[in-house]
Amino acid sequence: MIRIDRAAESDSNAIARVYVEAWRHAYAGILPDAALLQMSAERGAAEWSWIVRHRADVQPVFVARAGGDVLGMTSIGLSRGRDRPAGGSFEPSTLEAPVGEIYTLYVAPDAQDRGIGRRLLAAGLAELAQRRCTRSMLWVLRDNPARFFYERTGGQRIAERIEMLWGRPVGQLAYGWNDSGAAAARLAACPARES
Repeated sequence: MIRIDRAAESDSNAIARVYVEAWRHAYAGILPDAALLQMSAERGAAEWSWIVRHRADVQPVFVARAGGDVLGMTSIGLSRGRDRPAGGSFEPSTLEAPVGEIYTLYVAPDAQDRGIGRRLLAAGLAELAQRRCTRSMLWVLRDNPARFFYERTGGQRIAERIEMLWGRPVGQLAYGWNDSGAAAARLAACPARES
């Protein structure tokens, strides 16, 4: 059975492994090979351990597990001002109406296409709704096929930009949900497959 839990510090190695594997799988041919090969699960584990230990209140991390295995992860929080689109309904963020952001969402390549990403997204959006973030958003690389996943889950394309990553201009798309709680409920109603 697939469970979504708040990450514990002991999950850091598994989170880093999923993160590195998913990046290499998703971004091969999009980002420079050298950058992907330099990624280290060992360094990543230290970073995720720090995030889980010190930022749990502002950047909670959730994991998808089957048995004892971590199959995917997501981290969320308030949208970073520099990452909000320059206009439209997602641009303003106030104490009364904060905008939430899905910072990361990755599923191990051998566990994809089973509904795990949908369950993780639902958990992230639900947590943002509990934090009074009616609106939520995320950025995805334009050439990453995962953008279609966000469209299928009800995300509306709200912005695009070009950023320099490892010396290469890379297109990015922002997707947004105007009602985080309703989107979370809709996504959570679809069960994940065990295999």
